[in-house]
Amino acid sequence: MYKILVADDHPLFRDAIVNIIGIKFPGSTTYEAEDIDSTLAFVKENGELDLILLDLNMPGMSCLNGLLDLRSECPDIPIVIVSAEQEKQKILQTISYGAVGFIPKSSSKEVIAEAIESVIQGNVYLPSDIMLSLIHI
Repeated sequence: MYKILVADDHPLFRDAIVNIIGIKFPGSTTYEAEDIDSTLAFVKENGELDLILLDLNMPGMSCLNGLLDLRSECPDIPIVIVSAEQEKQKILQTISYGAVGFIPKSSSKEVIAEAIESVIQGNVYLPSDIMLSLIHI
């Protein structure tokens, strides 16, 4: 099935995401990292990932530099931001920096599972309110 790295500094949130992945994608393998340094080290050693779920606000990220570092280290692995960030401009900036999706941490389990599935199928995922605001531009 899939190999997914969950990079977040909150153990309870990592557990929740791993649980969602286990239910939605049985047989998938999940890995965990708690800061950007361990995330980068894992990717260097294990490049065969299908997806990285990345928290924006974990140790070592320094704004979006962690995303840029990760993107340059593994340009072919889709990265989805999973964050409590709510500022529209910052969310859109993550996409312009190479993320293929943004999942708010406040999302329901069902929405998180659907978002992950959508990205794995090759789509870009953004919260519905962000998508609606882009349509009305």
